[in-house]
Amino acid sequence: MIEKYTTEVSLDFFNGDETDLKDTIEEIRLFAKTYENDKVTVLSVTENESSKGKNYKVLLQHERDTDNPGRKYEYDEEKLFGFFEDEE
Repeated sequence: MIEKYTTEVSLDFFNGDETDLKDTIEEIRLFAKTYENDKVTVLSVTENESSKGKNYKVLLQHERDTDNPGRKYEYDEEKLFGFFEDEE
């Protein structure tokens, strides 16, 4: 069974350029995963101007196969670099 839900992430006071924004959104997408087989998709990115600068809202869709979620990430580094036991 596929479980789907959405979350919204706010980037307040973001001062980087477009490349920094893309990198930040990719990191958010990766860190949003809980299990190895989770799929996280960026649905939208909206920009808002305020007196303090630009801020963004990122809408993510999470999909998880509840029958086969894969291994659970124990550390944030595993989300970026893979599971530690795979390196041995």
